[in-house]
Amino acid sequence: MLRLLEQLKKHELKALFFVTGAMAERLQTHPEILKLLEEHEIGYHSSSHSVHPTIFEFTDVEKYEEAYQTSTLRETSHINPLTGEIEGTGGILLLRKLFPSKQITAFRAPGFCWSPPHIEALRDLGIKFDFSSTLSKKSVYYKGLTFYPPPILYDWQGKKSYYQVFLRSIIRTSITIADLHPNMFANQNQWDSIYYEGNPKQITYPIPRRAIEINSLINSFDLFLKRLKYLEKIKLLEIAPKLTKSDKHLTITEKAIDECYENSVIWAKQFFNYKPKYLRKHFLRFFDANL
Repeated sequence: MLRLLEQLKKHELKALFFVTGAMAERLQTHPEILKLLEEHEIGYHSSSHSVHPTIFEFTDVEKYEEAYQTSTLRETSHINPLTGEIEGTGGILLLRKLFPSKQITAFRAPGFCWSPPHIEALRDLGIKFDFSSTLSKKSVYYKGLTFYPPPILYDWQGKKSYYQVFLRSIIRTSITIADLHPNMFANQNQWDSIYYEGNPKQITYPIPRRAIEINSLINSFDLFLKRLKYLEKIKLLEIAPKLTKSDKHLTITEKAIDECYENSVIWAKQFFNYKPKYLRKHFLRFFDANL
């Protein structure tokens, strides 16, 4: 992460970093990274990410209110990375303590796997902007939240085509979001794969990339940033991670709700082999007032 932050500083570019409660705990011992992160916007990425029970598990209960209450409790707590149990305060409270000058009002769910009672709980904890849904290609406002459109880029692989995809998007749409996960710059596979079969007995780490691969990815990322800076210079692009409330209110159909729900559980089904029982019902309840 340090090298990525240095690249952003080199090109005088700002980004929005989504940080988990667990990562916030680790960052306390890395003052050099904290100092660089202070120059950017900070968002929340859940209390524990992939530790079971995950968001899609602890909110997949029959009663919406129970899912909401559990979400409130877990997102303000430290979660044991091996057992998933609550152990004191943490989560979004720790992240705000770590970055006292930041408001921490943005959220992105791990794997884009969001849940209505969970996002309502976060809203009441001060979250105003969500980056987890596929509701619209534009930012839309609903129930006190601004939902931003889904990203066009995910894990960085250093491909030349990434810039072309980005360029086409900024020409066609008013808002373009690139979601670049630091994990894939350093590791050969996903860092949280140890949780795919349940909570592990011990924490193990993914196989790191070779130094030559990391340098290649960093260099390609540097070129990407240089091109973005040029687009900003010629006023074709405004790079602004500052978050603003949408003036476009959400309108939605039941078909669109189903599509949104199906997109939200792809990560749970594909990587955790999880089959939700009540989540679709929670989506229908959340959007019912707007049908």
